[in-house]
Amino acid sequence: RLDKDQITEKIWLGNFNSANNVVNLKKEGIKNILTIMDKATPYYNKTDNFNHKAIKVSNEPTSNIIRHLGECLNFIKGCDKILVHCMSGASRSASIVIAYIMWEQKKNYEDAFDFVNKKRPVAFPNFGFREQLKIFDKLLKIYLSNELSLSVLNAKLKIFISIPSNISPANF
Repeated sequence: RLDKDQITEKIWLGNFNSANNVVNLKKEGIKNILTIMDKATPYYNKTDNFNHKAIKVSNEPTSNIIRHLGECLNFIKGCDKILVHCMSGASRSASIVIAYIMWEQKKNYEDAFDFVNKKRPVAFPNFGFREQLKIFDKLLKIYLSNELSLSVLNAKLKIFISIPSNISPANF
């Protein structure tokens, strides 16, 4: 299995190894890196000239990833070529990329998941992240129907700082 897979023209989804392979990143022209991990983050020399952002999220179903979506979407939006990664490139980073595809391509959760999973078959957010992405899907529909700005959507996402672990989109 590859350390990273190209999802769109500008987005690669990968694991920790892909983020540490500076030679390959430079060869692909990737200058932006979004790390979604709770502990270790890749180290880059200033001479590598990477635009690196790290978001601390553990890969637990009870972790609140939705509160970081606005910040992550804004970061990805402002990049040309970007690697989004976590430890395995399957759950945390896949959740962020799925959310970006939902927002950028105006896809619902299921279609965005299928789109990403076809490009990176190991992409499979944990149960809690899937449930939060379904909530994001509902919020996104409101956002799109009212032509709200991304900053307004980001403010709405901050409401979910303490999502109970038993919440489901059906209760939203």
